[in-house]
Amino acid sequence: MIRRESRFLTGRICPKAMVLLVVVGSALAVTAGCAREMLIHQEDYVNTAMHADRQLAARTGEPLEVTIVSIYPKDLAVDANDRLNPDRGITSDVWYRDRPQPGDKVDMEEPHGRFRLPKDQVFVRTEDSQYYGTKAGGRLRGALIDKQTTVKTTFKFAGPLHSNKSVIYVFPKFIDNRGEVLPVPPAKFHPPGAYTHELSVKIGVNESRGNYGQYIENTTERKLHGGDG
Repeated sequence: MIRRESRFLTGRICPKAMVLLVVVGSALAVTAGCAREMLIHQEDYVNTAMHADRQLAARTGEPLEVTIVSIYPKDLAVDANDRLNPDRGITSDVWYRDRPQPGDKVDMEEPHGRFRLPKDQVFVRTEDSQYYGTKAGGRLRGALIDKQTTVKTTFKFAGPLHSNKSVIYVFPKFIDNRGEVLPVPPAKFHPPGAYTHELSVKIGVNESRGNYGQYIENTTERKLHGGDG
């Protein structure tokens, strides 16, 4: 059982005794740390930029990979992670270009230009057999195909909740018709402790926006620390 302290999280780091239970397929993975829940609200179609040359009604989209990344102050003290600072305006194409790869280690001596993060801070919704981090579910295919508007994803955040150097990112891998990842800003929770325990984002298509209308936005109620992060 996961103990919740209150609707809004306190400023201290979560107790190490808390345990996160994650269902992956038919297996149950147990991870020490602080469980958080992410509700992903998806429109009928997602990841439609690959079909930009089709008629609007035929833009049914492709399966969408999504990555949740928990960033702590210690991570931002590493030069390789500078672009993950909340004020640097990272976009999804940069994350997917420079994300850690299978076999990477935080303390690798050889330079490689990728971010240096522990595996237990990266949570991926994917069908790929090779990935870095923890599998948190499959790709999203839109509400019509998935037969559900809201998909719940469990992940871990075990850092200081109200630090200006703590942030949770949700990176969508929107692809254009050339196979390139679009530079869409991620959903951002900064600092994480300013939000309710159950976080939420919305993913969809709005033709009035850039990047072929592809977007993700933070839809979680915020009560602390002033304006949106």
